[in-house]
Amino acid sequence: MDKLNQWLSLVANLGVIVGIFFLAFEIQTNTSAVRSATYQAFTDSSFSWADSEIENASALVKIYEKESFDELTEEESLLLNRVLFKAFSVMESNYLHYRAGTMDFDMFEARMSGSVGAIALRPLWREYFDTTTILLPEFKQFLRERVEQANTP
Repeated sequence: MDKLNQWLSLVANLGVIVGIFFLAFEIQTNTSAVRSATYQAFTDSSFSWADSEIENASALVKIYEKESFDELTEEESLLLNRVLFKAFSVMESNYLHYRAGTMDFDMFEARMSGSVGAIALRPLWREYFDTTTILLPEFKQFLRERVEQANTP
């Protein structure tokens, strides 16, 4: 009987080890699927934002020549607010995906460098960023620090 218990214990332990390997494989597969979905969502939202800029390119060229929202017509202000809402929503989404571990560091850094550059170089983007209340405070603080670093020689 003791021999049988030893064999059953060995088989049970092997079953646990095989189960752990199977679980690790499933977690890896799930992580890959989540990352793929994240990148697809990023691509979709980026294309939506880019389409907005393409469709309104001639108006945006004129808008970006101005230094402040005070200089914009009501129509220009509405257009720019909608375009920047999309842009900042994409940035915030990237931040949240990175923070959750579903976006790789290099992808996140590449996206953030472009975003920070736009805020640092375009006065209207900076004004929108400084005055908007739609962003999570944690993300807004993170982005503020990145912009300040970009502006520091």
